Amino acid sequence: MALHPHRNHVRHAALVLGACLVPAVLACSSDDDDGSSGAVSGVAGAGPGAPSAPAAPEMPNVTAPPPGTNAGDVTTAPPIPTPNNEVVQPGGLAGSSGEPPSGTDESASGGAKEPAEPAAGPCPAPGELGPGDTTRTLSLGGVERSFLVHVPPGYDGNTRVPVVFDFHGLGGNSNQQKNLSRWDDVADANGFISVYPQGIDNAWNAGLCCSEGDDVAFVRAIIDDLTQAACIDTRRVFSSGCSNGGGMSYKLACEASDVIAAVAPVDFDCVDGAGCSDCAPERPVTVVQFRGTNDQLVPYEGDGPFAGAQANLATWGEINQCTGDAAALAPNEGCEAFPSCGSGAQTVLCTVQGGTHCGSYGSFEIADVAWGILQNQQLP
Repeated sequence: MALHPHRNHVRHAALVLGACLVPAVLACSSDDDDGSSGAVSGVAGAGPGAPSAPAAPEMPNVTAPPPGTNAGDVTTAPPIPTPNNEVVQPGGLAGSSGEPPSGTDESASGGAKEPAEPAAGPCPAPGELGPGDTTRTLSLGGVERSFLVHVPPGYDGNTRVPVVFDFHGLGGNSNQQKNLSRWDDVADANGFISVYPQGIDNAWNAGLCCSEGDDVAFVRAIIDDLTQAACIDTRRVFSSGCSNGGGMSYKLACEASDVIAAVAPVDFDCVDGAGCSDCAPERPVTVVQFRGTNDQLVPYEGDGPFAGAQANLATWGEINQCTGDAAALAPNEGCEAFPSCGSGAQTVLCTVQGGTHCGSYGSFEIADVAWGILQNQQLP
């Protein structure tokens, strides 16, 4: 993968991502944190099976769960962090009732369309996964990888359901991200499976730094595993994640648009090849990015290797062949989108006024807002 010609930016990125994001992401991961399938095993209620993240410094208004806490041990979710300066609340959320919006058409202005059809009717067999939390492992290139899977209580193993990946930040782990983002709550209300992969050395190979793992192949292997272990709609597999995990979602949009229908990265810019310069998806991909104006690690206005939220939106507008100027996206307060993009994709920026790095999941209801947009996206 080619790197940005400005080497000082690359060095600066490594310093920012390596020295700053590790403690900050751990502190913000407060209440709640590859192409072949290989051998797979599952253990109900087990933890992420990965090295515990390093200790995080104390930060005001956020408290981190013990790194390495087993998913099966979490019976009551700690409170979601709501920094004092984060007061933005979304407007009416599309799809927040648990039912896809009705209608016949959709545009980037927020209009509804017919709910996406499942992949191919009922599954021939329910598979081994049932409702609840499970840690699964697979071997990829001689390396054992793990991921948490949350199956909603209404899952029957016969009806195909969507899947949402959620990636932890640099230095975090899958269980921390699960408890931070609360995608499980939205999954339970809307009937989809949420997946929390564990990065090698608690990091993702998302561009510029922070791991050498083949994480795109890892995601493909997880999807292959889930097609056997569960009844999933392979046309409706989505990705989210914060910080380095948000970068991983951008990387999937760039390099795995054949299996990832849409992405919702949080608090990061696309840095695949630096500044998204090497991003070449096979098709326009719906991107819903969430950014906080008080993010001190990945600045909203941009700094060094980070282009900034508005510049990142413009870049994806070009990648997605969008036309017109971005405008407010009703009914979601704080979100804006291009009026038209190629193949019906949506290109959206949701701005959290006063939002901090990975600190806006509760105050902005990020998972709810994201699902309201993602739920009607699917592979061609």
